[in-house]
Amino acid sequence: MSETSYVGLSQLRVLQRKLDITANNIANANTAGFKGERPVFEAVEGTRATGPSDTPSSFVLDRGSYIDTSAGAIMRTDSPLDIALGGEGWLQFRTPEGEQGFGRDGGLSLDPEGTLVTSAGAQLLDAGGAPIVVPPGAGQISIARDGTVTTQDGNAIARVGVFDVPDIQSYRRLGNGVLVPPDGGAPQADELENPVVLQGMLESSNVNPVREMTRLIDVQRAYERANAMIDNADNLQRDTLQRVGRS
Repeated sequence: MSETSYVGLSQLRVLQRKLDITANNIANANTAGFKGERPVFEAVEGTRATGPSDTPSSFVLDRGSYIDTSAGAIMRTDSPLDIALGGEGWLQFRTPEGEQGFGRDGGLSLDPEGTLVTSAGAQLLDAGGAPIVVPPGAGQISIARDGTVTTQDGNAIARVGVFDVPDIQSYRRLGNGVLVPPDGGAPQADELENPVVLQGMLESSNVNPVREMTRLIDVQRAYERANAMIDNADNLQRDTLQRVGRS
């Protein structure tokens, strides 16, 4: 395989990774609290001898991705079960599979047992890591700015856990929007001292759909160019070998 083909294949791998991430961002542009993902690549210069065939003098390595933790816009819903964080911090959840992690999706409802859950079924946890359960007959609940949950008659039943997660970039993303530790262990986080919990609000996704669509088009065009480069290099190599064979 020619050096040009190696470089082209390197580009195709990078572009496929970009395509997957961008498509996932677009799919979650309307998901409450969703944080966009950004790929990280490293350009490598120099020759690597890996065998008798040509090897690239310049190629790109996939170094993973990072989470864009910037805040999304705050939208008013006036639903008493919806919450948004007015500043830093993460809500803590337990998924239906039992994994514990963090997210910013405050679109909540009550399951049949009265537990506050997201649309994906993840339980919202209190400051002590327990699910928040609204007792029968509690009426409309109120959620204070510090996260304290009270019933209609004024009884405090829980406090929404809001946490600082210093190593959030090392967490892996689940399909339900929850970020969990990469090793499957218990999350390491500190409770935020002065959280701002806004009732009747939702944080929208921080994904800009127009910008992501532009990225998607650019990636698709670059993918086509890289494929064409590989085809041209292969055709040139084949023609050269045929001419040598006839000489």
